[in-house]
Amino acid sequence: AGCVSEMRGSATASARWCAPTTSNRSARRNLACFARGQQRQQRQRQRRQPQLPSLTAQNFRSNPPTGQAQQSKPNRHTNLILIGGRGCGKSALCRRIMAAEPRFSLYSLDDIIVESSGMSIPRMVQDFGWRHFREVEFEVCKRVALLCDRGWCLIDAGGGVVVDLDDDGDETYSQRKVDTLKRNGLGKIVYLRRDVEYLVTRTSGDRNRPSLSDVRSFEQVMGARAPWYERAADYVVDATGGSVEKEVKNKQEIKREVLRYFYQVTGEVPADEQYRPPTDDEDDDDDDDDD
Repeated sequence: AGCVSEMRGSATASARWCAPTTSNRSARRNLACFARGQQRQQRQRQRRQPQLPSLTAQNFRSNPPTGQAQQSKPNRHTNLILIGGRGCGKSALCRRIMAAEPRFSLYSLDDIIVESSGMSIPRMVQDFGWRHFREVEFEVCKRVALLCDRGWCLIDAGGGVVVDLDDDGDETYSQRKVDTLKRNGLGKIVYLRRDVEYLVTRTSGDRNRPSLSDVRSFEQVMGARAPWYERAADYVVDATGGSVEKEVKNKQEIKREVLRYFYQVTGEVPADEQYRPPTDDEDDDDDDDDD
């Protein structure tokens, strides 16, 4: 008896199936034939399914410490993670922080996912769905957290880093990703809070951002996520108050507030005196002026 080809669903390649025979020799031949077919199918599935990224320091756009800053030994809470809704300005804020504090190394989770998988985020979501993307995002969180044990890491987290999917496919709070990024207190999460109207203005018509839901509006998704951002955050920058830039806290004020918080919780010496957190005496003086 010989082997015949059998199509498996919509797969382009065929699996080999062998007719049964009473001969032991033929049975072994048939078994080997079937195994080769299974192996071919497995290789085809692996080629179609992107692998979870294997990350090294070369995957990241980093700014290694130089000069005097290289001698600064990080304190316990010296990793800074920025979170917030899609379009809140996390990436732009990271660039300003990097320019102000050269001791940081920058890690963008979304950029790492794209570089490691070899495909855009919209393409990944379209081909494999949000559940697959969240698993890839979790793997990236774990690898970045390990690389950041040395301190002085600035992490630009994606808008959905606080999100996982439940069994029904609905979004739920991602305790695993938040805990991974914080690494037992080694990372501090800062939430950049914006009005939903501001986020809509910033993201409307952007084809590089895939739809967050097939059944809910962007406003509904952001409204559901808001308490999760608050829950994850160690510090909240309140940049609400309007839907356009001129109506809200300006970019320099936000940068100054974030850096002052960072220096306050770490005890690190600021690279620039303007970012020095106020002392208790200065706080008391401010209170007296208010009176």
